[in-house]
Amino acid sequence: MEPPDSYVKKLIASLKHEDPTIRRRSAWLLGKLQVKAAVFPLLQCLQDNDDDPYILADTARALGEIGDARATAQLVSLLHGSFLPARLAAAEALGKLGGDQAREALTSALADRNQVVRQAAGEALHELDFRKSILEAAGKRIID
Repeated sequence: MEPPDSYVKKLIASLKHEDPTIRRRSAWLLGKLQVKAAVFPLLQCLQDNDDDPYILADTARALGEIGDARATAQLVSLLHGSFLPARLAAAEALGKLGGDQAREALTSALADRNQVVRQAAGEALHELDFRKSILEAAGKRIID
C-alpha cells in the first residue's frame, strides 16, 4: 500500500532539513516505503551531503531498498569513496540493484585496500548470485 502523497512530499522535503538526523530518518523511511518518486531527491541528497558519512549510508541503503537502477552510477562512485559507512552501504545497495555495472563495481571492490569493503562486496555478489539462481530455478519450473 502506497503512503499518501502528502506524507511522501513531506518526507522528500525533509531530505533538506537543517537537522541531519531528520535527513537520515527521512531517507530511511523513503527506502522502507520503497517510494519510486524519491529516487531523484535521494540522489540529490547524496550530492548535498557528501561530507556526512551517515546520511550517505542511509541514503544509499534507501536507494537499494527502492531498487531503481538509475541510482547505480552514484552508488558505484560512493563505493569507491572515502567514508567507510557509506562504502559499506553502497556495496549492500548495489547487491540489491544488480546489473552489469553493479556487478563490475562489486567485483573490483573485492581487491579494495579495506578488508571490510572486500567482505561487503563479496556478500553483495553472493546475494546477487543467490537471487539469480532462484530466479533461474523458478523460471525453469514455470517453463516445465
